[in-house]
Amino acid sequence: MKRVNLFQKKTDSSVPFLCKIVIITLIIGILLRLLIGFFTTHIYDVYHWGVVIQNINSGNGLYEITGYFYTPVWGYIMGIVSMFQDFIGVDLIGTHVTELLFFDDIAWYFTSTVTTPEFNITLKFVYLISDMIVGYLIFWIIRDVTNDQRKAAIGFALWFLCPLVIASGFVVGMFDTISALMTLLSIILLRKGRYFESGVLFSMVTLLKFFPGFFIFIFIAYIMKKHKDDGLQRIKVTYFILGIAITSFILFLPQILDGTIADCFLFITSRISEGTVGDASGGSFIEKFAILSYVLTIFVSIYYSRRIYKKDSGGLDGLFFNAVFVTTLIMFLYPPLPQYILLLLPFFIFALLKDKKYRIPFCLVVIGGTLQAVGAGPIDFAAVAVYTDMMDLDSLIQTITGWISDSPSYLHLVSSGGQYLAYVGLITTLIVHFNEQIKNAAGKIINRKKNKTNGSDN
Repeated sequence: MKRVNLFQKKTDSSVPFLCKIVIITLIIGILLRLLIGFFTTHIYDVYHWGVVIQNINSGNGLYEITGYFYTPVWGYIMGIVSMFQDFIGVDLIGTHVTELLFFDDIAWYFTSTVTTPEFNITLKFVYLISDMIVGYLIFWIIRDVTNDQRKAAIGFALWFLCPLVIASGFVVGMFDTISALMTLLSIILLRKGRYFESGVLFSMVTLLKFFPGFFIFIFIAYIMKKHKDDGLQRIKVTYFILGIAITSFILFLPQILDGTIADCFLFITSRISEGTVGDASGGSFIEKFAILSYVLTIFVSIYYSRRIYKKDSGGLDGLFFNAVFVTTLIMFLYPPLPQYILLLLPFFIFALLKDKKYRIPFCLVVIGGTLQAVGAGPIDFAAVAVYTDMMDLDSLIQTITGWISDSPSYLHLVSSGGQYLAYVGLITTLIVHFNEQIKNAAGKIINRKKNKTNGSDN
């Protein structure tokens, strides 16, 4: 199989973005998002976003009333969403539906407080904009290093039409597409030598969700390698660190002033103690496994940072993207929720376009993650049934009862089955990626045993 070095060289990025493939992809992707986003919403997370926006509208700080467990960045973004909703006249966020009280007794993440379709779609409009920008950034990076419009357009389509991307934002209602956006922007600024600005974005994305923070050693090694010969290593790294420090201080300043700084880090502790889907027991094994995965991720990140620093001038970008790709894969040895994988997908797409051997693992991850994201099935139609005449609520309740009543239920089979499939895909990706190293290691072990056996015979 012929391998193409996607990151072989930099070229003039004169290839236009709005080609035929991209335009068709945009039209199909936008229509799918609007259709799916209006009819389906997993109301648990979106309900919490409604609580936060309601608190903001009431003049409360992010942490004054229980309901917000992230660092401030997402809260500030929701403040902008709130202003947009006020501007277009969305005055009802949601209501408690007595007919759906049994939702509160379902073992996983469900609530009988249902947000309105208008609230849901205005929130998802932010995800639509983010998905489009991420798609463009993927196109831009591929175009920048290959000057190949076809590859860049395929990369855009793999993102913008990916069912996992659509399901994560427009069914689950989670904001991980924004994490992908800020990460790619930080990388682009890093490659262009805008280190302070890259640090600003790096701070924001790490404080949005902490996963990209594991890339810091790789980013610093890249800066040091780029300036190894001009004597500017310290000053350039300082610019990057200053961008992180100043931005973090500004973002946390309101919480520092009102004494709620400790509440900003509840998300990190909850992620470590939270189990896989269907298991939020916080068992000691799960906690240890999560910590082990993250410690291993740090070591892998440091290993690749050393390789980047010692790398000769050729192929630096390829090694950099490979380092981020592998680090993210190791990070998700702790089984991720489907929306988390959105951080991995751009780098997965880069790897796939570079080598077709990733096709099967990519499909496993996308299909498995999508099944996990839509595992609630008919439950996600609750908002349309409650607030419109398009669906009868009593009929939907009967369908939901059938979906969750059997043992194992369809809810469990689809969600857990999807998670296992995605996890197999992630493990398979690592095996495929390190195939040569695994073969070499196995060969050495076999040869050593043969030599030992021959020595014993002699």
